[in-house]
Amino acid sequence: MQILRRFVHNRDGNVLIMSALLLPLLIGMAALVTEYGGALVERAGNQRTADLAAYAGALAYNATKSTDQMSAAAVNVAALNGVPAADVQAALVTSPKTSGMNAVSVSIRTQKQLLLARVLDNRQQLPIYANAVAELGAQPLTPGCMLALDGTQTGITLSGGTKITAPKCTVSSNNTVTVPCGTSISAVGVNYNSAAAPSQPCNGITGPNGTAAVITKKSTPDPLAGNAAVAAAVARFSTVAAMSATTAPSAPTNSTGNNIDFAWNQGSTQGQATALGCTASWTSSTSTWSLNCGSKTTVNFGTITIGGGINLNFATSGAATTTYNIAGDLTTSATTNFGPGTYNFASKLTTAGTTTFGAGTYNFGKQVTTAGTTTFGAGPFNFAKGLTTGGGATTTFGAGTFKIGISDNTCGGIARVSLCNTSTLTFGGPSTFELPGGLNNTGGASITFGSGTSNSYKIGPGGNGDAITLGGGSTTVMADATSSGVFQVIGNVNGGGGGSCFVVPATAQHDIEGNFIASGAILLGAGVYTIDGYFALGGSGGGSASCGGSTISVYGNNVTLVLSGKAKSSSGSCNGYVFCVAAGYSNIVLNAPQTGATAKLAVIGPTSTSVTAGATFAEGGSNAQISGAFYFPYGPIIMNGGSSVLGSSTDSSKCLQMIGSLISLSGGTAAASECIAASSSSASSKVSLVQ
Repeated sequence: MQILRRFVHNRDGNVLIMSALLLPLLIGMAALVTEYGGALVERAGNQRTADLAAYAGALAYNATKSTDQMSAAAVNVAALNGVPAADVQAALVTSPKTSGMNAVSVSIRTQKQLLLARVLDNRQQLPIYANAVAELGAQPLTPGCMLALDGTQTGITLSGGTKITAPKCTVSSNNTVTVPCGTSISAVGVNYNSAAAPSQPCNGITGPNGTAAVITKKSTPDPLAGNAAVAAAVARFSTVAAMSATTAPSAPTNSTGNNIDFAWNQGSTQGQATALGCTASWTSSTSTWSLNCGSKTTVNFGTITIGGGINLNFATSGAATTTYNIAGDLTTSATTNFGPGTYNFASKLTTAGTTTFGAGTYNFGKQVTTAGTTTFGAGPFNFAKGLTTGGGATTTFGAGTFKIGISDNTCGGIARVSLCNTSTLTFGGPSTFELPGGLNNTGGASITFGSGTSNSYKIGPGGNGDAITLGGGSTTVMADATSSGVFQVIGNVNGGGGGSCFVVPATAQHDIEGNFIASGAILLGAGVYTIDGYFALGGSGGGSASCGGSTISVYGNNVTLVLSGKAKSSSGSCNGYVFCVAAGYSNIVLNAPQTGATAKLAVIGPTSTSVTAGATFAEGGSNAQISGAFYFPYGPIIMNGGSSVLGSSTDSSKCLQMIGSLISLSGGTAAASECIAASSSSASSKVSLVQ
């Protein structure tokens, strides 16, 4: 017992025992100070490196839109700061700060060897992790090159092997995106705003060059909502609606005068000429009468007749100041030549054989019908009751002003018009044309209106509502009106004849109060086409033809189409649409202007919420090349039957931006690139660290 008490009260070795008990704690404190402190220093270095790497990766992605270039930049910066490539991971992610924005995330994972700390733990290494996120900046509010606006419709739907290629822009839908097996979307990004992610059972959505897709759930605004150029173009419809057809010119009122018969009976003819105050001479070798009225200022004729086989020189040496009033009908034959002057034909004029009129002023009270070869010199021409060219005729007019009222007779059994051409008709230029009753260029016939660039056109409706009717195989060429002229059409442009060629003049504004329908080749002159109706190609068949020196279907350079949708097509596969390319209309080309009021706007569909008719590229409408924005904010864009629409992935001036209420593509290809960004967007390559 005493021994036990001594042991308890013995103080020898206390320091040693205490030291043994405290030594592990002291070693742990040393490890905390040295090894963990060193780890904190290394982590701080890694964080600085991660920040730099994320920033560099974001700059690289902004410049190239390539995740490979992004990763390479991040790894290279880390390596310059002593971090091995194996310890660095870079990824394109959704920004943790700003909804709908992308960012570059860089993670660095290194290991620090433990020495003292192993006394307390069996771990030999301490993992050190650093992460940085660099947001890709205040990017433009760019909906990209293909956008389905309506969140209640089917969004973007592909089928039948369709491919969308958009290597430098995004494909966006405010509802679903459906990419079934056999179809694909290759784009910088795909935006959707449905409850479910895009349907792509075969992983058909990729980034450019097969890179990983960037798919983002976000609502995409209409980039052209509030666009000043669109608003100005649509405002033109009020001007078009206010147009009124020109009136027919007044008919001459002369109703009296002496008759003259240029016959084989020389005495009778010479006596009648004398009664008119003129002289008539006969050349027997050529069977030709020559009428000379000297310096008379006015000569009044009743009825003029020309005997069979007789040629006539009618005042060919007369003064240009003389007025010839002809009250009765006149029919020419053989070879008939008229001198200069003012001619007032109160009744019908019918030409045959070879008929030539000199320069002058011509007023016609009844229908003029030409046959054979008929030539008029320059001057103003007023036709109160229409102009008709007979089959096989060649009719030529010099430059002038042409006012042609509507005929009392139908053209080709279709409708009454101002100008009915069944043969070859040429108007010199520059000239001004007013046709209040429209024109009909019948099958196989040819018309050339004017020359140069200072022409002008005002064309009203015929009896059936069509202002311009083109028959199959016909050729209609209208010279440009770019200097000071206009192109105003009230009624439909009905190029319903297959194989026809229609060259539309270039002018700043093409104002059409009606629909534009075609079954043949159309060469659209530069300018804005404000069409208060619909635009349909091939609804009733047709397609390419020789036109303007080459075989085309539709070609328009520096052209913008603006469609009201006041009416919809009711023909064939175009039924129900405001814009339609169908049947054999392959290889159409529509290039929007690159500068000016409608720069990069190719087609502007109806912008009224009450007009929901859309656009279709139907069967056979393949390889359409549309450069510019194709804009139908309240109507669907449908492409099917092997049709295709192409912009250009290499030429920045040939972009294709499709914006519709929904976009449905089947069995074709669409190659798109952005044309016009949102009006509130501002391009920026700014990069900021957000984490």
